[in-house]
Amino acid sequence: MKITAAQADELLARAWFEDYAGEVELYEEPVTVDEFDVAARCDELGDTEMVLFGGGLTVHGTLDLGEEVHSIYAVRGHLRARRLILGDAILVVDGTVEIGEWIVGGQTEGLFEVGGLQIESGPDAMLVNIQAPVVAMYDRGRGALVLRENGELRETGQLVARAFDDLDPDSRPEPLLGDRLRQLLVAGEPIFR
Repeated sequence: MKITAAQADELLARAWFEDYAGEVELYEEPVTVDEFDVAARCDELGDTEMVLFGGGLTVHGTLDLGEEVHSIYAVRGHLRARRLILGDAILVVDGTVEIGEWIVGGQTEGLFEVGGLQIESGPDAMLVNIQAPVVAMYDRGRGALVLRENGELRETGQLVARAFDDLDPDSRPEPLLGDRLRQLLVAGEPIFR
């Protein structure tokens, strides 16, 4: 069902859609899908998407927020997925996020907000509403990766050596490491020693 962007923003109690779209696709009931690839969805539609999942969203596989896709997805309630790849699309969740394997995101144009907080708001505050065994997200404010394993803080020095292959050791590698960590995780390889 289509609603106005103003109605969608009212449901979210925050302005996410009104400046970017006239209408928003609303799914009132819980939505469950096998995979959620925003680039493929936009290719199929021939345009970006503006979607509000009013009853939560469950992805049995990977939710991939893509590159060069500027769609906006908002989830009221819970987001569940096996894997989450942050990208250039916007993902806003007003409830909790439960990820079965990992969340990864390098330096992107998109935003990921949970419970009104982004990683730049403070990693510990944001991660209170996120459950994931492995977290690797780029914090634009600090210019560094936020790394967690089973809730424990990890540092870049605890990453596997392969994460640094072919990177200039004299440069600050964090912006490049996000993409490298995504490659390793998608290949089913560990990122921590």
